Amino acid sequence: MVNFYLYVFTPLLSFIGGFFAYTLTLKIVWEQSLGGDMVSVLFWGGIMFFLVSVPIYLGVIYFIDKRTKKFKGLLYPIGCMLVFFIPTLFITLSFGGINPFSSEAMLFHSFFFTSGLIFGLCSWGFKKFKTTSAI
Repeated sequence: MVNFYLYVFTPLLSFIGGFFAYTLTLKIVWEQSLGGDMVSVLFWGGIMFFLVSVPIYLGVIYFIDKRTKKFKGLLYPIGCMLVFFIPTLFITLSFGGINPFSSEAMLFHSFFFTSGLIFGLCSWGFKKFKTTSAI
């Protein structure tokens, strides 16, 4: 059951959290609503999230697991958050832009930064639960 939470629930929860961060950033910073762009954001964000971000997040967590035994509760979220620019780069390149500081890129930065935070925290929590419940 814990594997379900690690590999299904965690990615879905972090995607939802990232989408919420995207819409919240759009509302707070630019005082706009998502409107008719919701399908496009969900589509492109979902593709980049599940095809690019999730494998990178899992790789980061695997790397941390192999390198250290301490501070995983801190290293998982930080490691997953620090790769936020990679899926954003793929999205901006697919639309012909490369400016990492454009307003659209900043929105996707908030999306993937937040999803990395949630993914790292959930992975740490569920792995910690898995090890404590096995005792």
